[in-house]
Amino acid sequence: MKAKAYIILLTAVISLTAMLTACGDSKKQIEGESTTGAATATTTTTQNAKADNAEQTGVVSNTTDQATKSNGKTYSDVAKEATEPDQPAGQIGLNTTQEQLLTFADRYGLVRVQDHPIRRVSDPTGKHVNIANYSDSVVNLYTEEPIHLNTDEFIHEAYNFFTEGVAPGESYKKWEETSNTERGLVKMLYLSREGLHILEEAMKTHDYSSPSVQNTLGFFKVASKFESMMPVAQTPTDISLYDMYDQRVKPEWKKLSDIKNPAANEKAFAATYQKARDETNNLMGLLNIMVSTEMEKRLKAATDQ
Repeated sequence: MKAKAYIILLTAVISLTAMLTACGDSKKQIEGESTTGAATATTTTTQNAKADNAEQTGVVSNTTDQATKSNGKTYSDVAKEATEPDQPAGQIGLNTTQEQLLTFADRYGLVRVQDHPIRRVSDPTGKHVNIANYSDSVVNLYTEEPIHLNTDEFIHEAYNFFTEGVAPGESYKKWEETSNTERGLVKMLYLSREGLHILEEAMKTHDYSSPSVQNTLGFFKVASKFESMMPVAQTPTDISLYDMYDQRVKPEWKKLSDIKNPAANEKAFAATYQKARDETNNLMGLLNIMVSTEMEKRLKAATDQ
């Protein structure tokens, strides 16, 4: 796809800004819930993923047996419950038990939820609830819709870039083997790459007035919002990718989009841009390693350097 096509895509993405603004004080609602806590909700339960990863992904491998034995219910009964909406008006996320999550596990042990991907997952005691995104896209917390393009053509092009395009000659996982977190990053980082190129050209020409530049800044603004939720980490490598994105990349995208008048603040904009680009490139490189079949070998080589 040509650069102009991505500019059109960014224009579509920026329309989400009004929708996010309309959510008003919903962030306060989620931060105030006693069952989750602000940190849990804001980070899409990454910290809980570290503690519960072995429990969630390990248990997932036993889906049929576990579900069938639970409370005398059959596997199909649990599957039906997991897909039937149980979401009071105004509540964020669909109520889901860990048992029900198992019904969404694929043959790789990864939970993938297409409908109602934002889930309120309770522990066996019912005292703790984690709000998380179980799709393979970055979605809006309130609408549950992806904030990026999600077509087969786009995914194919983006994944080809983050594999052979970044490090030719290496061996990589098939798309169906990649985790939700990896997939979400492939889609977001591919768009961000195009956006950074657009801003680089704007700095060369000192012209920030074009629709493509404004739409690019709008994309980074939407992408860096609290409401834009990355797929929850389900593997140990997911945790590293998620943390890097959430703690290092998103904050830099926000700083970049917060500069109101780049033309009048070119020096500050250039410095902020460079920091955002460096952090984005670092994550792109790590993502390329994580989706390769020689991940451990390549990580060791990168660490030794």
